[in-house]
Amino acid sequence: MRKQFFPVSALFAVICLSGVLSCPGKLGAQEVFFKRGDVNQDGKLDLSDAIFIVQRLFVIDEEFVCPDSADASDDGLVDVTDVIKIAGYLFMGVAEPPPPFSECGLDPSEDELGCASFALCEPEEETCFDTEAAEAIVGGIEFEEGLVICLPAGGAKLPVEGFEVGICPAAEAPADCGDTGEPGCPIEILGASPVIDIDEGVLGVRIEGRVENLPISVDTGFLGTTVCTLTLHSAEGNDVPFNFEIIVPLVIEKNEEGRREIVAIGEAVVENPDIELDASGGLLCGLFGAAQDAISDLLLQPFAGAIDELVATAREDLIGLEICE
Repeated sequence: MRKQFFPVSALFAVICLSGVLSCPGKLGAQEVFFKRGDVNQDGKLDLSDAIFIVQRLFVIDEEFVCPDSADASDDGLVDVTDVIKIAGYLFMGVAEPPPPFSECGLDPSEDELGCASFALCEPEEETCFDTEAAEAIVGGIEFEEGLVICLPAGGAKLPVEGFEVGICPAAEAPADCGDTGEPGCPIEILGASPVIDIDEGVLGVRIEGRVENLPISVDTGFLGTTVCTLTLHSAEGNDVPFNFEIIVPLVIEKNEEGRREIVAIGEAVVENPDIELDASGGLLCGLFGAAQDAISDLLLQPFAGAIDELVATAREDLIGLEICE
């Protein structure tokens, strides 16, 4: 992520040029770095700079953004002598314009010209990674209360204690799940918040949700199939939403300059699940106490995949970033 610094002098110039303020003739004379002679700010001094001065003196009614750069002779004025100075330097062996010329610098002379902005001499953007940058990645994960994610009907199956367990069997799934209009079983998402610890290399999100009356089929083979219903909540109580964290580990090491840098990004994992499972519907439904972890993993893994995809879009930009000090 980039921390962008917009120079005060450049902002002042924009306001002046827009006519919002009545600005003095001298705009930050000793505050803005520039290069003398590079009037059109294209990174070099050539004939186009002389033409640029002539146009604004005699043809185009437009002010110079950086009059100091047009003052090639450094006499405190912008006039034809500056055009002659540039042409003489380019074609007649006349001495180069006074500093700052070859490198960006401040005007050593006191005059009334000044310089509002000179883009090529503005400090480069400082690029580093901090909590604010991390929040820009995961902080955008916001859920409106009541958002429903649907498990497709007849989807997942898993073996538990020798039985085959079906999550959201087609025969028991609601016919219309959430906004999909398709059969499925709802998981209600109640909220999400960033989980960030740059020092520990942790980037992630904490999710709260609710599942009620989720149908589960238990195929015993010789005893037939039993249907149970599950409710998921926090271990703190039946009325407290279950919650878990999706964490993306950042591998941070010191670089050759001794500064900490992101060198790799791991895959998203589910951590700190606070999920209690209650099952009802028959004697076999008690098996789900032992299968709680497997069922929780099955329900939560798609969330980890979604966060992985989100971070993947920023992966190339993140690797190589230094940690802001």
